[in-house]
Amino acid sequence: MIAEMKQKLGTVLVIDDERGPRESLRMVLKYDYEVFAADRVDGGIELLREKKPDLVIMDIRMPEKSGIEGLQEIRAIDPNVSIIMLTGYGDLETAQKAIRFGANDYLQKPFDTTEIQEIVKKYVERSKLNSRKRMAQEELQKMTQSLSREVGQTNKLTSLGAASSELVRDLRNPLTIIRGYLDLLTYELKEKQEVNSEGMEEYLNQIEQNVERCAELVESWRALGRFDFSQMQRINIPKMLNDCFRDAAAHTDISRSIQVEGIEEQYEMLGERLQVKRALQNLVDNAVTAVGQSTEPAITVVCVMDKSDIEIRIKDNGCGVDTHRLRWIFEPFDNTATIEKGAGLGLFITKKVLEEHRGTLQFESRVGEGSIVTVRIPQAHTALGYYSRPVSMVQS
Repeated sequence: MIAEMKQKLGTVLVIDDERGPRESLRMVLKYDYEVFAADRVDGGIELLREKKPDLVIMDIRMPEKSGIEGLQEIRAIDPNVSIIMLTGYGDLETAQKAIRFGANDYLQKPFDTTEIQEIVKKYVERSKLNSRKRMAQEELQKMTQSLSREVGQTNKLTSLGAASSELVRDLRNPLTIIRGYLDLLTYELKEKQEVNSEGMEEYLNQIEQNVERCAELVESWRALGRFDFSQMQRINIPKMLNDCFRDAAAHTDISRSIQVEGIEEQYEMLGERLQVKRALQNLVDNAVTAVGQSTEPAITVVCVMDKSDIEIRIKDNGCGVDTHRLRWIFEPFDNTATIEKGAGLGLFITKKVLEEHRGTLQFESRVGEGSIVTVRIPQAHTALGYYSRPVSMVQS
């Protein structure tokens, strides 16, 4: 009864015309995996389509269709599933041929129980990693196609045209991170053929987090200018700022701190979570970019409260923005080439989002000294008085 309740680690399909090896594999693996078996290639192909296993273990010598023929059919259906070929004594050359046709590995009969458990675990994990990678890629492709249709079909006003330009910039950072981790993952899977690397789980986590961030950015772009009262939530600002720094500076050596005067849990505002995250992320990203060339890069965030509002000051010791460009920092038409290395990216939209939430945004900067961004936003209890319609009080 305990074994039946144990969560399975994956699904294995065994294709072998010999009952002895087939049932031996089922007995060895059934406690850890969901095991399906077939005695012919055609029967195995049907189970492959129905069960979508993580691993196929297939004999090379079988009647009607050989394992090599079955291997080619399986690869045409699913190029990512892991496949182990079983071979008898004297079939080594055929097993090596199977590797050339896309098998991941081969085992000689009779197989060792410990060895088969280790190799099954390795290749089931490999298939699951490939599956997660593929899902991340497919999700990115769907978002790209959806966004292309949205841009192609919509004639935006000038301000929303600027918003789409900023969205492209916002997407660039997480997409670059995703591409880098996909390259690392591909190297681990295809070149080193190691699935137990400590970094692989982190690669996938980073990919999935940044895919989710891309999805949020696309959604916030679509929602710009359509303030939705039904999405209003209580948002803890210090917690969200920490999340923003995690996304923006996870792999950079920057001295950063978030200082809160008073009790951190009291720093709550009322707003649309995706839009507020996008605005604060913009400010944090700008600060991280600005200090990129500093010898001792540092960013300090200070949060204070009065009776009605929350004030957030983000200070960096980066390159700064000169007085002339500072005049146009919030304009929808930005000469991006002149502000590429400093603050200003996306500030037009950030300011718009904060104003929709009854907030304000100020920007001070000196070339060579850095910048200070000051945000004032109503506390949650103050914001309730601004909105006449009922709002959701979900805790962020």
